[in-house]
Amino acid sequence: MSFTSKLTAKNQTTIPKAVVELLQIKPSSMLLYEVDSAGRVLLSAKSATFEELAESFPRKRPKKPVTVAMMKEAIRDGAVRRFRRARP
Repeated sequence: MSFTSKLTAKNQTTIPKAVVELLQIKPSSMLLYEVDSAGRVLLSAKSATFEELAESFPRKRPKKPVTVAMMKEAIRDGAVRRFRRARP
Protein backbone atom coordinates (compact mmCIF):
# COMPACT_ATOMS: atom_id res chain seq x y z
CA MET A 1 0.00 0.00 0.00
CA SER A 2 1.09 3.52 -0.67
CA PHE A 3 -0.41 6.84 0.44
CA THR A 4 0.57 10.45 -0.09
CA SER A 5 0.09 13.71 1.78
CA LYS A 6 1.37 17.25 1.27
CA LEU A 7 3.79 19.02 3.62
CA THR A 8 2.77 22.58 4.56
CA ALA A 9 5.05 25.58 5.07
CA LYS A 10 4.89 24.84 8.82
CA ASN A 11 6.17 21.27 8.29
CA GLN A 12 2.74 19.82 9.02
CA THR A 13 0.83 17.18 7.11
CA THR A 14 -2.49 15.37 7.30
CA ILE A 15 -2.22 11.65 7.84
CA PRO A 16 -4.38 9.85 5.29
CA LYS A 17 -7.57 8.36 6.75
CA ALA A 18 -6.58 4.82 5.75
CA VAL A 19 -3.31 5.15 7.69
CA VAL A 20 -5.13 6.53 10.74
CA GLU A 21 -7.45 3.53 10.66
CA LEU A 22 -4.61 1.03 10.13
CA LEU A 23 -2.60 2.43 13.05
CA GLN A 24 -5.74 2.88 15.17
CA ILE A 25 -4.60 6.33 16.23
CA LYS A 26 -6.62 9.19 17.65
CA PRO A 27 -5.91 12.89 18.23
CA SER A 28 -3.00 13.28 20.68
CA SER A 29 -1.68 9.78 19.91
CA MET A 30 2.10 9.59 20.01
CA LEU A 31 3.69 8.72 16.68
CA LEU A 32 7.11 7.15 16.30
CA TYR A 33 9.21 7.91 13.20
CA GLU A 34 12.11 5.55 12.58
CA VAL A 35 14.54 6.43 9.79
CA ASP A 36 16.78 3.68 8.43
CA SER A 37 20.19 4.10 6.78
CA ALA A 38 18.58 4.10 3.31
CA GLY A 39 16.45 7.12 4.25
CA ARG A 40 13.19 5.20 4.54
CA VAL A 41 10.81 6.23 7.30
CA LEU A 42 8.71 3.79 9.30
CA LEU A 43 5.70 5.37 11.00
CA SER A 44 4.10 3.57 13.92
CA ALA A 45 1.83 4.43 16.82
CA LYS A 46 3.59 4.60 20.15
CA SER A 47 1.54 3.43 23.07
CA ALA A 48 2.77 3.98 26.59
CA THR A 49 1.51 3.45 30.07
CA PHE A 50 1.14 6.34 32.50
CA GLU A 51 4.14 5.03 34.41
CA GLU A 52 6.33 5.09 31.28
CA LEU A 53 5.25 8.64 30.48
CA ALA A 54 5.79 9.80 34.05
CA GLU A 55 9.34 8.43 34.02
CA SER A 56 10.18 10.56 30.99
CA PHE A 57 9.71 13.82 32.95
CA PRO A 58 12.52 15.19 35.10
CA ARG A 59 11.96 14.83 38.81
CA LYS A 60 11.81 18.03 40.82
CA ARG A 61 12.21 17.72 44.52
CA PRO A 62 12.21 20.55 47.01
CA LYS A 63 15.60 21.27 48.50
CA LYS A 64 14.08 21.23 51.94
CA PRO A 65 10.97 19.23 52.90
CA VAL A 66 7.90 21.37 53.57
CA THR A 67 5.90 20.68 56.71
CA VAL A 68 2.18 21.23 57.27
CA ALA A 69 3.04 23.98 59.74
CA MET A 70 5.10 25.75 57.08
CA MET A 71 2.21 25.51 54.60
CA LYS A 72 -0.26 26.91 57.14
CA GLU A 73 2.12 29.79 57.89
CA ALA A 74 2.49 30.61 54.19
CA ILE A 75 -1.31 30.58 53.74
CA ARG A 76 -1.75 32.85 56.76
CA ASP A 77 0.95 35.28 55.54
CA GLY A 78 -0.67 35.45 52.12
CA ALA A 79 -4.09 36.14 53.63
CA VAL A 80 -2.63 38.94 55.77
CA ARG A 81 -0.96 40.55 52.71
CA ARG A 82 -4.23 40.39 50.72
CA PHE A 83 -6.19 41.85 53.62
CA ARG A 84 -3.75 44.76 54.01
CA ARG A 85 -3.87 45.55 50.27
CA ALA A 86 -7.70 45.48 50.29
CA ARG A 87 -8.01 48.03 53.11
CA PRO A 88 -8.45 51.67 51.99
